[in-house]
Amino acid sequence: MWLWIRGMGLRQRIADLLKKPVSLQAFRPGTGRVRTRLTPSGWGFVGLILCGFLMAVNFSNNLIFAMTALLVSIALVGWYHTRVNLSGLAFADWRAAPVFAGQKAIWRLTVENRRQHGRHGLRAVSAEAAGAGERHLAGGEQGEMTLQRQAVARGLIKPALAHVGSCFPLGIFEARLVTRGLPECLVYPRPEGPQPIPDQAAGRQAHLLSESGTYTDMRRYTPGDPLSRVSWKAFARFDELYTKEFDGAQGRPALWLRWDDVRACGVEQKLSQLCRWVLDAHGRNREYGLELPGTKIDPAGEETHLRRCLQALALYGETEQKA
Repeated sequence: MWLWIRGMGLRQRIADLLKKPVSLQAFRPGTGRVRTRLTPSGWGFVGLILCGFLMAVNFSNNLIFAMTALLVSIALVGWYHTRVNLSGLAFADWRAAPVFAGQKAIWRLTVENRRQHGRHGLRAVSAEAAGAGERHLAGGEQGEMTLQRQAVARGLIKPALAHVGSCFPLGIFEARLVTRGLPECLVYPRPEGPQPIPDQAAGRQAHLLSESGTYTDMRRYTPGDPLSRVSWKAFARFDELYTKEFDGAQGRPALWLRWDDVRACGVEQKLSQLCRWVLDAHGRNREYGLELPGTKIDPAGEETHLRRCLQALALYGETEQKA
């Protein structure tokens, strides 16, 4: 999967980017009802009961009547335990982190068993993603269930329905606990391309390495300004963000990563090359701006700026297609 990633340290930067910290969510009881339906094996079991009943009536055989009643009792007990196996589970919302094209998009759901008895044969099910096998939770245990799907192309993976299911204990009934749907998942372009990152400056100094120089003035904050230069005292006083300016601060000039500077034929190839440049510039601790047809992002160097640029590359052309 990583064969298309080139350059020293690029793989590690992508891995760090995908390790986005996820805040813990408060658990809430599952809002969906536990719904039960027959499995294919269950329909065969019902057919067996029906055949036994017809034979008992036709031959007036008390033993067959007793066996039929026993089968019905087994089915009822199985139906009850299948429902109990899912009822009362606590779960959070599905969550997903952005991925690059060619990787697997993974949705995660944290489930907690708040009762004393164990839960068996739990599995996450969705028509748009594949599950990762069954999961067993002991009494009071908390676990994580996953769904995954191959991200073939950049863009946005649309939301989809999902639920937690189980056929425990007999396999003739399937219980479903409906969860909230899978959220959207952003897919970035593949970071690849042979063209080295351009070294032209953006025409202004970036204060990434030092804040040397004399403080001169403040101006209103504009998106992309480093947070280290924000005047928090002015924010507390005026309830508005201002950026501090210095004279003679020594830093490296910011870069412009422009669409027109990419020597590639297709749109996807250009987006892949720009994605590679963005990751390289961020890994070198450089301020950089991104210029696409119809989109211009001013130079900055924070993690939020990196995600903003990658999002612009991932969603390039989506608005025009919808229109």
